[in-house]
Amino acid sequence: MKKKKDGKSKMPRWKKALITAGVIAAVAAVAVFVLFYSPLFKIRAIDVPEFEHYSESDVRQYLEKYMGKNGLRTVIGNSSASQSKSFFSMELVKSEEEIMFACPYLENVTVKFRMNGTLTVEAEERRESFLTEYCDTYIMCDSHGVVLETYSEENVPDDVPLVKGIALSGYKLGRSISDGKDKNTDVAIKICGLMAQLEMEGYIDIIDVSDYNNIYMFCAPSLTIRFGGPEDSGVKLSLLKSVMDDGVDGDSNATVTVADGKQVTFVKNAERED
Repeated sequence: MKKKKDGKSKMPRWKKALITAGVIAAVAAVAVFVLFYSPLFKIRAIDVPEFEHYSESDVRQYLEKYMGKNGLRTVIGNSSASQSKSFFSMELVKSEEEIMFACPYLENVTVKFRMNGTLTVEAEERRESFLTEYCDTYIMCDSHGVVLETYSEENVPDDVPLVKGIALSGYKLGRSISDGKDKNTDVAIKICGLMAQLEMEGYIDIIDVSDYNNIYMFCAPSLTIRFGGPEDSGVKLSLLKSVMDDGVDGDSNATVTVADGKQVTFVKNAERED
């Protein structure tokens, strides 16, 4: 005799899966709410290091609007489709770009949200490398040609070399003057970058790249340097630095030649033949 089946029927698998999915979705929703709306992740402080060219308030003003807001939501709102940085880096990408645009002396700016409720700012400062002229304005650039600030003739600084022979069609703060089309501009940037590496700040007053293959430098009041073409620029600058460290300077009343990149010749101006 067959036994009667139990009146209780088993729940179909699809229903169990549906209930499980619903529970997971509910837990995820609660987790999202806690993460993105909880005051636990509220931005409570902004940490800005000391910079030479900008005060703390100069940088903080671009981040103050986030005070009191949820840090994780702020990170998502600062994401950029053009950036490959992931959410897990906790970086405020758009704010980084905003700060670098407004503060051209700063580069490699990083703004991160920390789980302790602090926005931290890290950045490197660009260094002045050379000046050049554009429409009666003196433009200060770093060793990559990035424009840092501008001066009038009355307040132009004299502690970096003035580059002559560059033909600019315009400029923008925070952008390089090199467009890859003017070789004179590119060689000036290359030479000034090498001078920065060799710590030759204050050595040269004027660099004239008007003639690409016959570059001249000058130190006031009476030293002329025949640099030649751009080839072997690092070697030539090293030779020049060596003789200047030995005492050759603007008062030498001479012409120094390093054009061949092999040796230095020194001729007093009174001894030169016309």
